Amino acid sequence: MDQAVQVLRRLAWQSDGVVTREWAAAAGISARAWRGLVCDGRMRELARGVGFVDADRCAPTSRGLLRAGLAAYGERAVAVLHSAAYVHGMRGVPRVECVHIGTPDTASRLGGPGIVPHRRRLRADEIEVVDGFPVTTAVRTLADLVPRLPAEEGLAVLDSALHLGLVAPQELAEVKRAVAGRPGAADVRPLLEIADARAESPLESRVRLDCVRGGVAPDELQHEVALAGGGRARVDLAWLKGLRPVFAEADGADVHSRPDALFRDRARANELALVGALVLRFTWYDTLRRGRIAEVVRRAFQS
Repeated sequence: MDQAVQVLRRLAWQSDGVVTREWAAAAGISARAWRGLVCDGRMRELARGVGFVDADRCAPTSRGLLRAGLAAYGERAVAVLHSAAYVHGMRGVPRVECVHIGTPDTASRLGGPGIVPHRRRLRADEIEVVDGFPVTTAVRTLADLVPRLPAEEGLAVLDSALHLGLVAPQELAEVKRAVAGRPGAADVRPLLEIADARAESPLESRVRLDCVRGGVAPDELQHEVALAGGGRARVDLAWLKGLRPVFAEADGADVHSRPDALFRDRARANELALVGALVLRFTWYDTLRRGRIAEVVRRAFQS
């Protein structure tokens, strides 16, 4: 049995720990040996005929589960929805504990826990290979996924796809055509109109959306400011038409909560104040109540 494990490890090392029964059989591993490894916990069947090696030592990663889902549904299976966005590297995609597989002929019995099949008849030009995974193209992924998301998440995903160069601005028209007639299409169209490649994080997208909804859309994103002491600074959002400029920063906890970042942020805020600007700072918490950010910006104009 130990020899069988060694063989399966060699088969699985380039596929995130996943191996199929067909691969095992071709390598001389019998069905009985396969069942024995599953029974003693050294292999876990993620789907029918698809196993994860060394299940007694570690758990499958998201990549491993995705490979298992693709293997379970055969050569025409494609990663779709959240899973496709994950492979493309789009930010702002909500975390889900399952993988989404598109297949022309869904047979739910093939999948296992955490593998969700979707019936998809995709054209050849709607599929590409990214990082070794067959996935829907970025345009098709956005058309499928964004209508399913709340507006805050939808805009973040659109902004991210533009920022990463996965889609060009003119390709948003293709997304618009693809979502036409689908549930949620009316909610997607306004997001397509304001999607912007300059947004550098999902938090920036959420802050901007609240401002747009509240009638105080920023004049500029990633606006560069000449500092009084020399040098330049860049701010996430800027309003430049009032009596004095108003700048806003989206402070993500992963970056701005570190001690060194806190010191730099304070020094930078002082420099911006010296050029006569009012600097606002928003966190994820501020985006959880609709209208909170827009109201603060509106009050800043009056101060």
